[in-house]
Amino acid sequence: MGSLLFVLVLVTCFVGLSAWQVDRAQHKNDAVESADVEEVQPFNEVMEAQAPMPGILADQRVSLSGHWLPDAQVVVPGRVLDGDKGFWVVTMFAPDDARLGASVGADSEDKTIAIPVLRGFTTDEQTAMESRAAEGPVTMTAQIGPVEGPMPGNSLPEGQVRSVSTSQLINLFPDLLTYSGFLIPEEATGGAASIATDGLSFVPPTMTREEGGFDLQSAGYAIEWLIFAGMALYMWWQLLRDDFMRRRLGGDSDSQDLANSVEYVVVKSAGQSSIDPEVMSGLTGLPAYRHGAKKPRRSRGSDSKSSTATDDTSTNTTPTGGN
Repeated sequence: MGSLLFVLVLVTCFVGLSAWQVDRAQHKNDAVESADVEEVQPFNEVMEAQAPMPGILADQRVSLSGHWLPDAQVVVPGRVLDGDKGFWVVTMFAPDDARLGASVGADSEDKTIAIPVLRGFTTDEQTAMESRAAEGPVTMTAQIGPVEGPMPGNSLPEGQVRSVSTSQLINLFPDLLTYSGFLIPEEATGGAASIATDGLSFVPPTMTREEGGFDLQSAGYAIEWLIFAGMALYMWWQLLRDDFMRRRLGGDSDSQDLANSVEYVVVKSAGQSSIDPEVMSGLTGLPAYRHGAKKPRRSRGSDSKSSTATDDTSTNTTPTGGN
């Protein structure tokens, strides 16, 4: 009963862990649904310069105003749009009333705050390199994209980079402060809109975060905990069954007189393939040759003596008769 109680506690824990994993699997879908990225938010309310961007802000739609920095521009090769391989043109954009993160020092307040903006796509390298944004006020609605990791681009022409990495852009434009993200415009208004202009094609925003759904990894863990619970019950049942069979088969031996029981221990020397016949003879009381030893043979001399002794005995025991 004690082992049964222990197993029941163990199974309860395993089932509870399985339910927890199921809740985690469903939470992934709830977290995605709780982030209403489709609702347009003011850019300065959700983003701070020189501060980490929470992952929940990926694909968030924002609205902002500001102006382009035409000379702060990079071209990103190896991009694809509608099956065509070409170039992205990314230009730095200075938002109005931009905010700095709390950890930024006072010596950074004199620098311009700007965020990379994807202005468009082209398959022609010369068009990408010569395209420039117009100067003037711009108002746009855009989607926040997570920055990419830095990639070496030593073999690229000047003004080109392999990824939209803010750490690399900081090195290219040391007089700027930037964000941990970039913008993919949906629409822009104003005389200096410069989105999909000057030979560039419009790049539609795409979802970069994982879509909601049932987390298969957590679901797999939930199944594993249930398997552990089943194994615990099975092992307890096997131990109970083995104990029952042992008691049933050993019932008669339990009633024997243990004081009169005899145990034999047969020792075999190292390297021998069988037990010594003399040892077996001492245990069984049978001749050694019955256990594999050679049968002793009698010599002729002994036979003659035996025969003589027999004759003498016969002579001595022959009745004399007469008196």
